[in-house]
Amino acid sequence: MKRIFIILFLFILNIANSVAAPQENVDEALKELDKYVKQIDDYVRQREDRINILRKKVANVNGDSERFTLYTELFGEYKSYKYDSAYVYARKSLDIADRLADTYKIMEAKQQIAFCYLSSGLFKEASDITGTMDMKNAPKDIKMDYYSLLARLYYDMADYGAGEFFSNDYIQKGVQYCDSAITYLPAESAEIWNIVGLKRMQQRNFPAAIDAFQTLLHLPGIDDHTYAIGTSCIGYMYSELGDTDKAIYYLAQAAIGDIKSATKEAVALQNLASILYENGDMSRANTYVRIAMEDANFYNARQRKMQISQILPIIEKERLSMVEKERNNLMIFAGIVSFLFLLLLGATVIIYKQVKRLKRARRTIYEQNKDLKAANVKMMEANEIKDEYIVQTLYGKSEYIERLETLYRTIDRKIVARQYDDIRSLLKESDLKKERENMYSSFDQTFLRLFPDFIEEYNSLFKPEDVIVFDINKGLTPELRIFALIRLGIYESERIAKFLDYSVNTINTYKTKVKNKSIIPNEQFEQRIMEIKTVRTSPH
Repeated sequence: MKRIFIILFLFILNIANSVAAPQENVDEALKELDKYVKQIDDYVRQREDRINILRKKVANVNGDSERFTLYTELFGEYKSYKYDSAYVYARKSLDIADRLADTYKIMEAKQQIAFCYLSSGLFKEASDITGTMDMKNAPKDIKMDYYSLLARLYYDMADYGAGEFFSNDYIQKGVQYCDSAITYLPAESAEIWNIVGLKRMQQRNFPAAIDAFQTLLHLPGIDDHTYAIGTSCIGYMYSELGDTDKAIYYLAQAAIGDIKSATKEAVALQNLASILYENGDMSRANTYVRIAMEDANFYNARQRKMQISQILPIIEKERLSMVEKERNNLMIFAGIVSFLFLLLLGATVIIYKQVKRLKRARRTIYEQNKDLKAANVKMMEANEIKDEYIVQTLYGKSEYIERLETLYRTIDRKIVARQYDDIRSLLKESDLKKERENMYSSFDQTFLRLFPDFIEEYNSLFKPEDVIVFDINKGLTPELRIFALIRLGIYESERIAKFLDYSVNTINTYKTKVKNKSIIPNEQFEQRIMEIKTVRTSPH
């Protein structure tokens, strides 16, 4: 009753798993596998550590019986890890068993050797050595291993070493040996569900086989290697059923189990690479098949190498084709980028020239505007000076004419009256020097109204001890009048000399003397005088 309950529980669990299976996340499984791929060396190191411990024990043991046990343990470590070493320890076990004349140990050692032959694809040798074993009086555990080994032998012969006619015959024999093994296997053990699943899978009863392996996976305490075998078989069957996503998921889980158990005699990565190749994931397919080839070379079994050598060139050829295609695309892309770069470069040169031309045009406009503003300022100054001096000249001329008219009328009366002495007196009263002084005074007043800061700006061009102290009652000094006339635009010494009633040499002497006292270079002095602004001139 208890056994029926357990079977029923596991059956329900399998149904739940089959319902949940479509939700398996393929991408996450592959990402997890990629993470474990990076840790392969760590798990290999753990197995090597266990092997080294066993080797040290062998070196320190004396009895053959205990040595046989250690050799068997070393075979267990090597049988799915390194074929050559596994075969060496299987042979050593057989030598000790023969020396001990222990029938059961001889059977166990021969099974180990048969396993090595089988893993290497030496089916005849495996069949020959198993044919020398008499199971009549053998213990249950030896019979269990023996029939399981024969089942695998005939299944492998059906898969790899026979035509269609012999293949069906080998499968039937494999089924018979599975049934024989089941009679000796513990109920609800990992071994029995593994054999049941294998039998159903070879009979192509995939749904029932998947249920058996799912039951195996949910047994408590199964190791990574057993888990990898179960998930690898499930992945293979889903691949045969056309459910690619589930096939990828379970094969990825199997590959993780192989990595964690440091198993080199495995097919999960190889099968996964084939499916990913068909799906177009060339990067992962190439990575996985190369790891599978490295594992096969490390395990050094002929059969595994032959299996992988069939798919590796196909994936490698496709990968090279993709690389070539990517290279061609890259060349095209590089050509387009280069063309666009040249266009951009040409456009940049054109824009640069246009910007440069625009800057020159702006600079020209700016300079012209600046010159125009300066010209406007000068014109405004000239107009102000002209207006001021026209008014002043008209007013002065009017006064002068009025005085002349008065003088002429008086002289005319005196002539008529023959008062010649009075005429002489009138002429003496008319003082030309005073008239000139009045003219200078009028000039000074008019100029300082136009240039009220002239004295201050002029003095800023000299040292403190050389500045001119201006007396408004006395008017401008000759030096100031000379440079006042220059500021008004009268540069010629002849014209200045006539206005001031000096000789040209005197004017030049004054100019040289003033410039020599100045704190700025002589050639810049008159330019600085011209920069003195009128009262109404804008600073801009």
